[in-house]
Amino acid sequence: MRDVEEMVGDADLRARANSIRDRVRQMRSEMKRHGEAPKWELVEDLVAEPLRELKQEVRAELLRRTASKNELVPIDRDPVPAQFTDAVRRYYENLGSADVETGLMESPR
Repeated sequence: MRDVEEMVGDADLRARANSIRDRVRQMRSEMKRHGEAPKWELVEDLVAEPLRELKQEVRAELLRRTASKNELVPIDRDPVPAQFTDAVRRYYENLGSADVETGLMESPR
C-alpha cells in the first residue's frame, strides 16, 4: 500500500490508500492484542471493498495519463515516390469506383 501511495500523484487517491493501510494496521494490532480471529465482515467492509474501489480509480487515472501514449498512430505517412504517383492515383480511383453491391471495380485503363 505504501508503494501505491508513493506512485499515485492524486492527493485524494493517496489519502485513501493511506487510510486503508491505517485501518489494516489498526485491525491487525487489535487482533494481536485480543488474540481473536479476524471479523471477516468488518475486513470486507473496511478494507476489501475500499481497496477494490481504489484499484478501479487508480486504473482509471493510469488510463487517463497514458491515453496519449496508447492512441493509434498512422504508420505510413511517407510520400509516394514520383515514379509511382500515377499508379497509386489510379489504384485509389479504381478502389473508390467499386460497385458496392457487386464488389466489382471498373476495368483498368
